Amino acid sequence: MTEVLPQFIQIKIDRAKKETAEEVTKDYLLNILNTTNLTPDKAMDLLGIPAADRPMYKELLKNK
Repeated sequence: MTEVLPQFIQIKIDRAKKETAEEVTKDYLLNILNTTNLTPDKAMDLLGIPAADRPMYKELLKNK
């Protein structure tokens, strides 16, 4: 089943894909996780976070 995301979330995803700073991407990731029912891995998929970087972001999420 495909989940349809609200337009404001899609805009944030599009902006985050253009960003390279870890802190900005972390903020987008937290925002998406707080406003949807996506898992962290699915949210990272939407943001295009490479698998190699995911452990770092998971650690950042623990420290939020």
